[in-house]
Amino acid sequence: MESSFSSLYLHIPFCIKRCNYCGFYSLPYHEEIEAIFLSAILNEIRLTKDFPHLIKTIYIGGGTPSCLPASNFEKILEALQKNYKFIDKVEFTVEINPGTITKEKINLLKTYGVNRISIGVQSFLDKELSFLGRIHDVKEAIKTVYMVLNSGIENISIDLIFGIPGQTLDSFKFSLNVATSLQIRHISIYELNIERCTHLEKKVNEGKVRLLNEKVIEQMYMIIPELLEKKGFYKYEISNFAQKGFECLHNINYWLRGPYLGLGPSAHSYLNKKRFHNPVDIFLYCESLQRNKLSWIDDCKIDEIDELKEKIILGLRMKKGIIINKTCLIEFFKDLENFGLTRVDYNRVYLTDKGMLLSNEIFVKVLSHIENCSVCKQE
Repeated sequence: MESSFSSLYLHIPFCIKRCNYCGFYSLPYHEEIEAIFLSAILNEIRLTKDFPHLIKTIYIGGGTPSCLPASNFEKILEALQKNYKFIDKVEFTVEINPGTITKEKINLLKTYGVNRISIGVQSFLDKELSFLGRIHDVKEAIKTVYMVLNSGIENISIDLIFGIPGQTLDSFKFSLNVATSLQIRHISIYELNIERCTHLEKKVNEGKVRLLNEKVIEQMYMIIPELLEKKGFYKYEISNFAQKGFECLHNINYWLRGPYLGLGPSAHSYLNKKRFHNPVDIFLYCESLQRNKLSWIDDCKIDEIDELKEKIILGLRMKKGIIINKTCLIEFFKDLENFGLTRVDYNRVYLTDKGMLLSNEIFVKVLSHIENCSVCKQE
């Protein structure tokens, strides 16, 4: 039986400028397009107002949510408040970027119950920010952290990136040290990936950008837990570190395969063991909602084998691992234990730090094993 509690994600697709590496769905901010989007998202909220679940976490991401004018952002926040039922202590996160946030907007967010802010910093070195195509500098990033703190919102997360071409082990350590010197509660640290159809992919293919050596990237990843633990941040997921009690409940719900509803173009949902999503195109998304019709597509039921695959791939992202009751899979993970990639304790399986670094390769092998193992399908 599905939980009566759920998470809500809302995607704001606009950015002032698309970053060189970004693969998320976004488009340049345009006032006329924003007006069409605003009408559509408000309609989608109204059309789903009878959503039967109590909302336990809300996450507004993008894109750059903070690039919306305060007056229009308020319309979205007001609609959420009027149309959905929330638990008493809902975790309410909004992503913001330095260069697009003001005191007025932060105070507005707080007024409507936002109690967690995620700031897209990425680096505390101007040279690296410039390479990534960010619109802010280090000074503005630090100013943004203190602007949020001064508003009274204490649950702050920042994003950092490692593996940036030109980045060194020392420069990465510098960013980590600056981050932990601030009064933040959570840090998400991602390896730079070369996403399709990005400016960075084009430069790499043209030979104009040279990627870092894999050994250097491995060294960067492996120093993170030790350095952050000394500063009071513990690793609870492949890319996420938090002070005790400040883990991101919204993302944990994803990894535990809890139900969630996604609003906005490209947003995904998972309800009643069905996955579906909105079009990855703002105009297709808006066209449907202009006719008072939800734009959900690719409605598919998750069968038992799909459920097993998802449980492993999502659950193993977490430091605490997962319980597996299939002998054939336990033996598979015990083989990986010999290479220092996993740890098996009876029927609980964990990825080591090295295993987390190589998680994508491990997940491909796991999926292949499940597909080709008749015993897995019968146990």
